Amino acid sequence: MAIDVHDGKQLAAGRGVAGFGIRELAAAAGIAPRTLHRLENGGMVHVSEKKRHGCVQLAVWEQIVKALRDAGVELLPENGNHGAGVRRGLPRSQRAAD
Repeated sequence: MAIDVHDGKQLAAGRGVAGFGIRELAAAAGIAPRTLHRLENGGMVHVSEKKRHGCVQLAVWEQIVKALRDAGVELLPENGNHGAGVRRGLPRSQRAAD
């Protein structure tokens, strides 16, 4: 089974674009602020379906991604041409005033 790898800085950037502090995003995702802080500052984030040392469980990662998505923010995967990134889910003309 392949383990997905993400960057903690991407997660922090997504939180910033959403306008959340660590406590707000953690509450929206239903996780402890300490967990979110650890993920953002730990460099590479390895995601696994099962509990594994040094990995975040897929269910926890999905809760964080959903909370960001609900706030209108998408995490973009790295590909052959671009690094990982963050973007708003809707164009400015379709979202509430920032």
